[in-house]
Amino acid sequence: MKKRNWRKKMAAGTAVLMTGTMLLSGCTSAEEDAGAGGQESKQEETTQDTEITVYTSAINDDAYGQEFKKMVEENLDFKVNFEAEPLLYADTVNKATTMLASGDDSVDVYYIDEIMQLSFMSADFLEPIDDVITEEDLNEFMDGYADKFLKKDGHVYGVPADFGGILFFVNKKMFDEAKIAVPTNKEEFIEAAKALTKDGKYGLLEAWDKASHLQDNLNRWCLMFGGNFYDWTLDGTKEAIKFMYDLVHTYGVTSIDNLSVDYETGNQKFTDGNAAMYFQWASASSSFAEAGKYGDEIICAPMPAFTTNKTPMSSWMWVVNKNSSKKEAAKEYVKFMASPEAQAAYMKATGKFSPTANLSVWDDAELTKGLLTVEEHKSYVQDNAFEARTLSERHSEYMDTVTGTLQEYLMDEISYEECLEKGQQQIDELLGKK
Repeated sequence: MKKRNWRKKMAAGTAVLMTGTMLLSGCTSAEEDAGAGGQESKQEETTQDTEITVYTSAINDDAYGQEFKKMVEENLDFKVNFEAEPLLYADTVNKATTMLASGDDSVDVYYIDEIMQLSFMSADFLEPIDDVITEEDLNEFMDGYADKFLKKDGHVYGVPADFGGILFFVNKKMFDEAKIAVPTNKEEFIEAAKALTKDGKYGLLEAWDKASHLQDNLNRWCLMFGGNFYDWTLDGTKEAIKFMYDLVHTYGVTSIDNLSVDYETGNQKFTDGNAAMYFQWASASSSFAEAGKYGDEIICAPMPAFTTNKTPMSSWMWVVNKNSSKKEAAKEYVKFMASPEAQAAYMKATGKFSPTANLSVWDDAELTKGLLTVEEHKSYVQDNAFEARTLSERHSEYMDTVTGTLQEYLMDEISYEECLEKGQQQIDELLGKK
């Protein structure tokens, strides 16, 4: 069966700097005053003449998308118009920020990622939805996500739409030929990486390009060692940073040239058999499949357990525009999108994973036939491997300054101690601790 293609926005969404996002002071809301006018507006929202606009790149105009749109309107008492977001993430960020900051009410519901979510909540751009989304609703989603990204000052500001995670890909052919088992812990990982580093090939491939990919891998290694890449005072973080250095300079199982490798380049290198192991977002499976390698030569293995088996996940979510004049209808849409029925239909329409903790949603082959790594994601969820990322409103600056410091250490330009001290100082400044 030919697989459906959908626009791939980097799960992390962090390859683009959001410098303009925080120029948000002096913004006003178009929200009407309470009273007779407000009651009249709310009454209009409950009629069949009401129309809302949802700004998203996820719903296409193919047969799957049309079926989803029909299902939505059959379950709601009003018309839902889907307006396409720009193709490029940077354009989505800039347009959404400009519209919200200007008080524009032409879009009622936005589809945004975690960094936009943090920025927009801080700027008071979003409407609280805790009058329709309860703690019970949020408990249906993966642990920890709501507290990190959906809540602020006791209010709820969104529900997850879809998610993806960083998976552990291995070249099964290389492991089989060397008669080596896929590693399940740190010691086995190091031994396998050493044994498979030979004949111009490496045991491990890493995408360490500074723009975004280095911070993804730092985050993952920190999680695996029980640390947090926003806290370089933790033992787990210190171990992770030293381990990344050792991979190149002590064990020799990966190349310092990784500092110029982004995910696209890394995917091609791994497809070509240049390394035996590779941690990457799940979307890489599409590249491997297009080359005829996934499921045979290249497979996804369980996360090896170092101090933990944790790996980052990222998500996009539905939020309500505080400027919307149709808030009640917008909230009804968001409430419906949190239901199992809507999540299942959304998976079928978009080819994206639902962030539900209810894995039965994934059991319908009809819903998941256009998806790769279904069983792999399900296994990771069952193993409690996925961890919501730690981010800040100034994460774009983190990628420029903090990962720049890590890069200096990996290139032997500064010492380990200098790296830890300088990196933590930069983090403290970003978080307003200094």
